[in-house]
Amino acid sequence: MNFWLFCFAMNELTHILRISYDGTEYFGWQKQPNVPTVQGVIEQSLRKLFGKEIRTVGASRTDRGVHAIDQVVSFFAPKRYEPKDLMRRLNKMLPADIAVWDSIVTEKTFNARFDCEGKIYRYRIFKRKKALEARFGWWYEGELDINLLGGLAELILGEHDFRVFSIQKDLPENPRCTIFEAYWREFDDELQFFIFGDRFLHKMVRSLVGAMVAVCGKQISDADFRKMLYDGVRVSEFRNAPPHGLCLLEVKARLP
Repeated sequence: MNFWLFCFAMNELTHILRISYDGTEYFGWQKQPNVPTVQGVIEQSLRKLFGKEIRTVGASRTDRGVHAIDQVVSFFAPKRYEPKDLMRRLNKMLPADIAVWDSIVTEKTFNARFDCEGKIYRYRIFKRKKALEARFGWWYEGELDINLLGGLAELILGEHDFRVFSIQKDLPENPRCTIFEAYWREFDDELQFFIFGDRFLHKMVRSLVGAMVAVCGKQISDADFRKMLYDGVRVSEFRNAPPHGLCLLEVKARLP
């Protein structure tokens, strides 16, 4: 029997959590053996609360060291707690770097991954060293041209084959993604890149940021960036931006 149908047959309801986390100490969202992950820590707490194994689904499988302000998580479980009570109990059990800020229980079906319509990510680059925010941004000592970065971001808009900006062994059958918004903002002591798309490949945002910074630093040319974006052929080498500057800002989901 299909797992989800089995849950309904067992009179289990859909639970939805919205969470934030500092990803510094975790090997990403997805549960892995013998290393701490956000999903693993949450499922461990849920197992204690419900007295059984709980399988969660996250809207985004953030990488090691990547943060989230609005990660959406769904799972099936009996309605043992009211939503606010479940949120309170989880927050008392979870470590300080993971927080639940909303909880929904519904009879309607919802899957955090498949009912996700898009995600918004932000990448922060610091112009100077920030001791208290070092976990949340990339301190880059080179010169960055905000106008050049803005022009490169505009090229990303629309539907493209982003295979060049991903890990080749992790490519899905269809590596095309649609980007609705992509832009840079400059502040006194930092730059921030925002991107909103229907889906993202593994390490795609960090790769795009790394490539745009490489154009500014003249490690690769503007023409090379365009060719990689439009032709899907890696013609120049560049480094991905480090993970700690990236944050999942918002999940656009069809919540019940």
